[in-house]
Amino acid sequence: MRPRLLGSISIVAVLAAAGALYAPVVAGMVRQWYGDSESSYGALLALAAIIVCFQRRHRLRTIADTPSNGGFLVLGAALLIYALGSLVGDLFLTRVSLPVACAGSVLAIWGAGGTKALLAPIGLLLLAIPIPAVLVTHLTMPLQLMASQMAAGVLALCHVPVVRQGNLLLLPHITLEVAEACSGLRSVTSLISVAAVCGALVPLSVARTSILIAAALPIAIVGNGLRVAATGLLTTWIGEIAVRGALHELTGFVTFLAMCAAAFAIDAVIRPRLQAWRMA
Repeated sequence: MRPRLLGSISIVAVLAAAGALYAPVVAGMVRQWYGDSESSYGALLALAAIIVCFQRRHRLRTIADTPSNGGFLVLGAALLIYALGSLVGDLFLTRVSLPVACAGSVLAIWGAGGTKALLAPIGLLLLAIPIPAVLVTHLTMPLQLMASQMAAGVLALCHVPVVRQGNLLLLPHITLEVAEACSGLRSVTSLISVAAVCGALVPLSVARTSILIAAALPIAIVGNGLRVAATGLLTTWIGEIAVRGALHELTGFVTFLAMCAAAFAIDAVIRPRLQAWRMA
Protein backbone atom coordinates (compact mmCIF):
# COMPACT_ATOMS: atom_id res chain seq x y z
CA MET A 1 0.00 0.00 0.00
CA ARG A 2 1.31 3.44 -0.91
CA PRO A 3 2.47 5.62 1.99
CA ARG A 4 0.20 8.52 0.93
CA LEU A 5 -2.85 6.27 0.80
CA LEU A 6 -1.93 4.76 4.16
CA GLY A 7 -1.61 8.26 5.63
CA SER A 8 -5.01 9.27 4.24
CA ILE A 9 -6.64 6.18 5.71
CA SER A 10 -5.03 6.90 9.08
CA ILE A 11 -6.32 10.49 9.07
CA VAL A 12 -9.84 9.35 8.18
CA ALA A 13 -9.74 6.76 10.95
CA VAL A 14 -8.56 9.29 13.52
CA LEU A 15 -11.22 11.81 12.47
CA ALA A 16 -13.93 9.16 12.66
CA ALA A 17 -12.81 8.13 16.15
CA ALA A 18 -12.67 11.76 17.31
CA GLY A 19 -16.13 12.42 15.86
CA ALA A 20 -17.60 9.41 17.65
CA LEU A 21 -15.95 10.45 20.92
CA TYR A 22 -16.80 14.14 20.91
CA ALA A 23 -20.08 14.28 18.94
CA PRO A 24 -22.21 13.95 22.13
CA VAL A 25 -20.05 16.56 23.88
CA VAL A 26 -20.45 19.09 21.06
CA ALA A 27 -24.18 18.36 20.72
CA GLY A 28 -24.66 18.98 24.45
CA MET A 29 -22.85 22.32 24.29
CA VAL A 30 -24.87 23.43 21.25
CA ARG A 31 -28.12 22.59 23.06
CA GLN A 32 -27.00 24.60 26.07
CA TRP A 33 -25.91 27.58 23.93
CA TYR A 34 -29.34 27.82 22.35
CA GLY A 35 -31.42 26.75 25.35
CA ASP A 36 -29.74 28.77 28.12
CA SER A 37 -29.50 32.54 27.69
CA GLU A 38 -26.65 32.67 30.23
CA SER A 39 -24.53 30.44 27.95
CA SER A 40 -25.56 31.87 24.57
CA TYR A 41 -22.24 33.74 24.24
CA GLY A 42 -20.66 30.36 23.49
CA ALA A 43 -22.31 30.21 20.06
CA LEU A 44 -20.70 33.54 19.12
CA LEU A 45 -17.28 32.34 20.27
CA ALA A 46 -17.58 29.03 18.42
CA LEU A 47 -18.60 30.84 15.23
CA ALA A 48 -15.68 33.26 15.63
CA ALA A 49 -13.31 30.30 16.07
CA ILE A 50 -14.51 28.80 12.78
CA ILE A 51 -14.10 32.15 10.99
CA VAL A 52 -10.57 32.61 12.33
CA CYS A 53 -9.61 29.08 11.24
CA PHE A 54 -10.95 29.85 7.77
CA GLN A 55 -9.02 33.13 7.64
CA ARG A 56 -5.76 31.46 8.63
CA ARG A 57 -5.98 28.48 6.27
CA HIS A 58 -3.50 30.13 3.89
CA ARG A 59 -1.02 30.66 6.71
CA LEU A 60 -1.14 26.96 7.53
CA ARG A 61 -0.26 26.13 3.93
CA THR A 62 2.88 28.24 4.14
CA ILE A 63 4.00 26.69 7.42
CA ALA A 64 6.50 23.89 7.04
CA ASP A 65 5.15 20.66 8.45
CA THR A 66 7.26 19.98 11.53
CA PRO A 67 5.25 17.42 13.50
CA SER A 68 6.00 17.35 17.19
CA ASN A 69 5.79 14.28 19.40
CA GLY A 70 4.76 16.62 22.20
CA GLY A 71 1.37 16.78 20.53
CA PHE A 72 0.75 13.15 21.45
CA LEU A 73 1.48 13.96 25.09
CA VAL A 74 -1.12 16.75 24.93
CA LEU A 75 -3.58 14.37 23.26
CA GLY A 76 -2.94 11.84 26.01
CA ALA A 77 -3.65 14.50 28.63
CA ALA A 78 -6.89 15.40 26.81
CA LEU A 79 -8.02 11.77 26.84
CA LEU A 80 -7.20 11.49 30.56
CA ILE A 81 -9.28 14.62 31.26
CA TYR A 82 -12.11 13.16 29.18
CA ALA A 83 -11.94 9.83 31.01
CA LEU A 84 -11.90 11.56 34.41
CA GLY A 85 -14.87 13.72 33.47
CA SER A 86 -16.79 10.65 32.29
CA LEU A 87 -15.99 8.70 35.46
CA VAL A 88 -17.08 11.45 37.86
CA GLY A 89 -19.94 12.67 35.66
CA ASP A 90 -18.47 16.14 35.22
CA LEU A 91 -19.58 17.65 31.89
CA PHE A 92 -17.19 20.56 32.25
CA LEU A 93 -14.14 18.30 32.32
CA THR A 94 -15.23 16.34 29.26
CA ARG A 95 -15.86 19.61 27.43
CA VAL A 96 -12.51 21.10 28.44
CA SER A 97 -10.78 18.06 26.98
CA LEU A 98 -12.01 19.06 23.49
CA PRO A 99 -9.86 22.22 22.99
CA VAL A 100 -6.96 20.42 24.68
CA ALA A 101 -7.33 17.60 22.14
CA CYS A 102 -7.49 20.16 19.32
CA ALA A 103 -4.26 21.76 20.54
CA GLY A 104 -2.56 18.38 20.77
CA SER A 105 -3.69 17.41 17.26
CA VAL A 106 -2.42 20.67 15.76
CA LEU A 107 0.90 20.33 17.56
CA ALA A 108 1.30 16.72 16.39
CA ILE A 109 0.50 17.58 12.75
CA TRP A 110 1.96 21.07 12.18
CA GLY A 111 4.24 21.56 15.15
CA ALA A 112 4.80 24.79 17.04
CA GLY A 113 4.19 27.00 13.99
CA GLY A 114 0.74 25.61 13.35
CA THR A 115 -0.12 25.74 17.04
CA LYS A 116 0.81 29.43 17.16
CA ALA A 117 -1.33 30.12 14.08
CA LEU A 118 -4.37 28.36 15.54
CA LEU A 119 -3.90 29.37 19.17
CA ALA A 120 -6.58 32.08 18.94
CA PRO A 121 -9.41 29.82 17.68
CA ILE A 122 -8.47 27.15 20.21
CA GLY A 123 -8.66 29.80 22.94
CA LEU A 124 -12.06 30.92 21.65
CA LEU A 125 -13.28 27.33 21.77
CA LEU A 126 -12.09 27.06 25.38
CA LEU A 127 -13.96 30.26 26.34
CA ALA A 128 -17.09 28.98 24.56
CA ILE A 129 -17.49 26.19 27.12
CA PRO A 130 -20.38 27.14 29.46
CA ILE A 131 -19.40 28.02 33.01
CA PRO A 132 -20.16 25.16 35.46
CA ALA A 133 -23.40 25.65 37.39
CA VAL A 134 -21.62 25.36 40.75
CA LEU A 135 -19.31 28.24 39.81
CA VAL A 136 -22.23 30.34 38.59
CA THR A 137 -23.92 29.80 41.95
CA HIS A 138 -20.84 30.91 43.89
CA LEU A 139 -20.28 34.00 41.72
CA THR A 140 -23.85 35.27 41.46
CA MET A 141 -24.51 36.35 45.05
CA PRO A 142 -21.23 38.31 45.52
CA LEU A 143 -21.92 40.12 42.23
CA GLN A 144 -25.47 40.88 43.34
CA LEU A 145 -24.21 42.36 46.62
CA MET A 146 -21.53 44.45 44.88
CA ALA A 147 -24.08 45.81 42.39
CA SER A 148 -26.57 46.72 45.12
CA GLN A 149 -23.85 48.33 47.28
CA MET A 150 -22.56 50.45 44.41
CA ALA A 151 -26.08 51.43 43.36
CA ALA A 152 -26.95 52.46 46.92
CA GLY A 153 -23.87 54.67 47.05
CA VAL A 154 -24.67 56.34 43.72
CA LEU A 155 -28.30 56.92 44.72
CA ALA A 156 -27.20 58.44 48.02
CA LEU A 157 -24.88 60.82 46.13
CA CYS A 158 -27.89 61.80 44.00
CA HIS A 159 -29.82 62.59 47.21
CA VAL A 160 -32.27 59.73 46.71
CA PRO A 161 -33.33 58.20 50.05
CA VAL A 162 -32.29 54.54 49.97
CA VAL A 163 -31.73 51.74 52.44
CA ARG A 164 -29.84 48.64 51.37
CA GLN A 165 -30.67 45.24 52.82
CA GLY A 166 -28.47 42.67 51.14
CA ASN A 167 -29.42 42.71 47.47
CA LEU A 168 -32.55 44.77 48.16
CA LEU A 169 -32.74 48.55 47.70
CA LEU A 170 -35.56 50.16 49.68
CA LEU A 171 -36.64 53.37 47.94
CA PRO A 172 -39.47 55.71 49.03
CA HIS A 173 -42.07 54.22 46.67
CA ILE A 174 -40.62 50.88 45.57
CA THR A 175 -38.26 48.10 46.62
CA LEU A 176 -35.73 47.07 44.00
CA GLU A 177 -34.25 43.61 44.04
CA VAL A 178 -30.95 42.95 42.30
CA ALA A 179 -32.02 39.53 41.04
CA GLU A 180 -29.72 36.77 39.79
CA ALA A 181 -30.34 37.84 36.19
CA CYS A 182 -29.16 41.36 37.10
CA SER A 183 -26.06 40.23 38.99
CA GLY A 184 -23.80 41.26 36.13
CA LEU A 185 -22.42 37.78 35.40
CA ARG A 186 -23.93 37.88 31.93
CA SER A 187 -22.24 41.23 31.33
CA VAL A 188 -18.90 39.77 32.42
CA THR A 189 -19.13 36.78 30.08
CA SER A 190 -20.42 38.90 27.21
CA LEU A 191 -17.67 41.49 27.62
CA ILE A 192 -14.99 38.79 27.80
CA SER A 193 -16.47 37.27 24.64
CA VAL A 194 -16.33 40.61 22.80
CA ALA A 195 -12.71 41.14 23.87
CA ALA A 196 -11.70 37.62 22.83
CA VAL A 197 -13.44 37.85 19.46
CA CYS A 198 -11.87 41.25 18.72
CA GLY A 199 -8.48 39.94 19.78
CA ALA A 200 -8.77 36.99 17.38
CA LEU A 201 -10.39 38.69 14.38
CA VAL A 202 -8.62 42.08 14.32
CA PRO A 203 -6.19 40.58 15.45
CA LEU A 204 -4.78 42.14 18.61
CA SER A 205 -1.56 41.13 20.29
CA VAL A 206 -1.68 38.61 23.12
CA ALA A 207 -0.86 41.39 25.62
CA ARG A 208 -3.65 43.70 24.43
CA THR A 209 -6.19 40.87 24.33
CA SER A 210 -5.19 39.69 27.81
CA ILE A 211 -5.56 43.21 29.23
CA LEU A 212 -8.99 43.63 27.66
CA ILE A 213 -10.16 40.30 29.04
CA ALA A 214 -8.78 41.15 32.50
CA ALA A 215 -10.50 44.55 32.40
CA ALA A 216 -13.87 42.95 31.62
CA LEU A 217 -14.59 42.03 35.26
CA PRO A 218 -14.13 45.48 36.89
CA ILE A 219 -15.83 47.22 33.93
CA ALA A 220 -18.83 44.89 34.18
CA ILE A 221 -19.09 45.30 37.97
CA VAL A 222 -19.01 49.10 37.77
CA GLY A 223 -21.29 49.21 34.73
CA ASN A 224 -23.88 46.91 36.29
CA GLY A 225 -23.88 48.89 39.53
CA LEU A 226 -24.45 52.11 37.58
CA ARG A 227 -27.26 50.43 35.65
CA VAL A 228 -29.01 49.44 38.89
CA ALA A 229 -28.56 53.00 40.17
CA ALA A 230 -29.98 54.40 36.92
CA THR A 231 -32.97 52.09 37.30
CA GLY A 232 -33.48 53.38 40.84
CA LEU A 233 -33.40 56.98 39.60
CA LEU A 234 -35.86 56.20 36.82
CA THR A 235 -38.30 54.60 39.25
CA THR A 236 -38.35 57.81 41.32
CA TRP A 237 -39.25 59.76 38.17
CA ILE A 238 -41.59 57.51 36.20
CA GLY A 239 -42.51 54.68 38.58
CA GLU A 240 -42.46 50.89 38.21
CA ILE A 241 -42.45 51.00 34.41
CA ALA A 242 -38.69 51.55 34.65
CA VAL A 243 -38.14 47.99 35.91
CA ARG A 244 -40.28 46.23 33.32
CA GLY A 245 -40.54 45.80 29.59
CA ALA A 246 -38.73 47.61 26.82
CA LEU A 247 -37.33 50.43 28.97
CA HIS A 248 -35.58 47.98 31.29
CA GLU A 249 -34.11 46.11 28.31
CA LEU A 250 -33.03 49.42 26.75
CA THR A 251 -31.09 50.45 29.85
CA GLY A 252 -29.30 47.10 29.76
CA PHE A 253 -28.41 47.50 26.09
CA VAL A 254 -27.14 51.06 26.55
CA THR A 255 -25.12 50.01 29.60
CA PHE A 256 -23.47 47.18 27.66
CA LEU A 257 -22.55 49.56 24.84
CA ALA A 258 -21.00 51.87 27.42
CA MET A 259 -19.02 48.93 28.85
CA CYS A 260 -17.70 48.06 25.38
CA ALA A 261 -16.75 51.71 24.85
CA ALA A 262 -14.88 51.69 28.18
CA ALA A 263 -12.98 48.54 27.16
CA PHE A 264 -11.97 50.06 23.82
CA ALA A 265 -10.95 53.27 25.59
CA ILE A 266 -8.64 51.23 27.82
CA ASP A 267 -7.17 49.59 24.72
CA ALA A 268 -6.60 53.03 23.14
CA VAL A 269 -4.72 54.13 26.25
CA ILE A 270 -2.54 51.04 26.63
CA ARG A 271 -1.74 50.53 22.92
CA PRO A 272 0.87 53.31 22.57
CA ARG A 273 2.43 52.32 25.89
CA LEU A 274 2.79 48.70 24.80
CA GLN A 275 4.30 49.81 21.50
CA ALA A 276 6.79 52.08 23.30
CA TRP A 277 7.69 49.23 25.67
CA ARG A 278 8.40 46.89 22.71
CA MET A 279 10.59 49.50 21.03
CA ALA A 280 12.55 50.25 24.18
